[in-house]
Amino acid sequence: MPPWDACGARTYSEPTVPTFYERPLTWLFGIAAICLDAVALSVDHEGDFATVLGLGQLLLASGWLVLGQSHPLARATWVIVAIAVLTAPDYVIPRLRSGFYIDLVWPHVLGELIAGAAFTSAVAAGWLTVLRGFAGDDHHCLSRKPQFSLATLFGWMIVVAVASTGLRNADFSLIDDNLTDLISGCGLALSAATAMAAALGAYRASWSTRMASLIVIASGAVMSLAAGVSRQVAAVHLGAWVFVVMWIVVTRLDRRMDAKAIARADSYDGAETALRLVADER
Repeated sequence: MPPWDACGARTYSEPTVPTFYERPLTWLFGIAAICLDAVALSVDHEGDFATVLGLGQLLLASGWLVLGQSHPLARATWVIVAIAVLTAPDYVIPRLRSGFYIDLVWPHVLGELIAGAAFTSAVAAGWLTVLRGFAGDDHHCLSRKPQFSLATLFGWMIVVAVASTGLRNADFSLIDDNLTDLISGCGLALSAATAMAAALGAYRASWSTRMASLIVIASGAVMSLAAGVSRQVAAVHLGAWVFVVMWIVVTRLDRRMDAKAIARADSYDGAETALRLVADER
């Protein structure tokens, strides 16, 4: 039995941040990604390897914003942290290299990261809604009365303030500077967000939902790799796509092991209850 129902509601209580014992592969994947980030920054923070890692991690954070099972405030916070961390090298390194610098690069980088995260999250949310409509899950979802604590309201105020500051300092003027790169980037985000929503979203899968997801993923991949971009850009997009696929596989394996552990614990509880009933009857 999965740890959430078709509407995305949890069917058992779980901490907001899973421990290493509960999600070992996910933790190892995150640790490996951090180590690779350190290597990429030490070699060349503007190289293809660093770009692949940064683009892949941006796609993951954006998809997790919609598909994650933790508190929405935590998910939104991690997306903002991911964007800030990915922008930091272009903000800090020029200042360390020379005292004479002009802030020309990092505002454009920040704008592209914000636009990419917003587009990926929107596609993931939209496609998950479409999948639930295909599966008829929306008819089974009961309306829940939202509840907000005072600490949560303060947290959202901080998130909105930080996001507003980022939007004010970001420069979006270069997003449509190259139409080919824009179409290719949208294709990558489309295919990655669709894959994450189809593989990790909470809905009742069927042959129609799988076929529709494959069609959209293939369309996005064609847009990403066949939009007339250079081989270097195509290689970066391919590397980011592989990063996303690896995260999907790791997450599904962790969820499957967690589901087996829960089923095993439920069977033990059932056997213990049966033994107690037998002992009481005797």
